[in-house]
Amino acid sequence: MKFKVFASCFLLFLSVLVAKGQHSNIVIGPEIDLPTGNSVNVSSLGLGGYFKGEVGLSRIFSLTGTAGVVSFLGKKIIGPRTETLSYLPVKAGLKYYTSDQNFYIEGQLGARFQPSGSAKAAFVWSPGIGSFIKSKKNSNQLDIGLRYEGWRGSSLIIPQGTTYTTFAFFSLRAGYAFNLK
Repeated sequence: MKFKVFASCFLLFLSVLVAKGQHSNIVIGPEIDLPTGNSVNVSSLGLGGYFKGEVGLSRIFSLTGTAGVVSFLGKKIIGPRTETLSYLPVKAGLKYYTSDQNFYIEGQLGARFQPSGSAKAAFVWSPGIGSFIKSKKNSNQLDIGLRYEGWRGSSLIIPQGTTYTTFAFFSLRAGYAFNLK
């Protein structure tokens, strides 16, 4: 229920800003997530998809909002394989474009929800970089990016009795950006 309310507010916020922004787009695409640190003990691979909205504030700054789904595949440590767990991260942030307008640096903050299970929402922080590849046929673009994401909470993932308070991973994503202006 909390996710639906947050997603509805997020979409309303984006729709109001689209009319006033310098430039805006919607990006939809897949991502591959590679856990790092202690998170490797839980999973070695995550797969997901995301929906990102962007509204330009100026020529070099934009507001962003991202909602997605990611599943971390279970890993066999000793004994049976841990279960595959799915999560719903929702983030908002700021994007800075360099002088060439194709390369960007981005930072986002938000929350991570688990659709099933007893895990509480976790705080999400995510810095990243990326670039747009322009299409020759129309104004749409391919958005390719790399980010580091950390989830911080009281108990995030519990494989075989081990509790982690931070779950972190690198994410490589490629999405199709639909320009709205």
